[in-house]
Amino acid sequence: MQVTFFGKKSLKILGGIYATTVVTGIHHMYSIIDMGQIANYGYTYWLPIASAANIAQGGATLAVGVKTKNKKIKSLAFPAALSAMLGITDPAIFGINLRYIKPFIGAALGGAAGGLYASIVGLGATGTGVTGIFGILLHLHSPINYLIMFVIALGVAFFTTLLLGWDESK
Repeated sequence: MQVTFFGKKSLKILGGIYATTVVTGIHHMYSIIDMGQIANYGYTYWLPIASAANIAQGGATLAVGVKTKNKKIKSLAFPAALSAMLGITDPAIFGINLRYIKPFIGAALGGAAGGLYASIVGLGATGTGVTGIFGILLHLHSPINYLIMFVIALGVAFFTTLLLGWDESK
């Protein structure tokens, strides 16, 4: 059974706009949604979408790190990508993705694609707070779907960012 807080159609795109709420700081409100869904349904369907968005930020940052020739950007991009894949996106968002804009767009598309998959399969987390790689611990009832969502979000963000490119002269 798939239950969503925002409605099926809107939930699919939330993975694409989640990072924007991180930039503004209002992403902390989602814990309330998580708690309400866990209380009502036993799962939160929001957390996997937030996780897809975080992973996608890491994927876009990883693309910049792989392709750039600038050693300073490369040295910033790789740890920021890992951090985002562990659930802490601030270094990726503010250090790389917003700086060049197009990686941020690539990440939004990756987050939307991962969120779409999570929504279609009804992926829900049994708790709240942990996203990224360790988010699988909240999805032990459906680890394959979590890994597929992870690969989709990361892959779409990575390849979209490479296709969009970015201007490093900024």
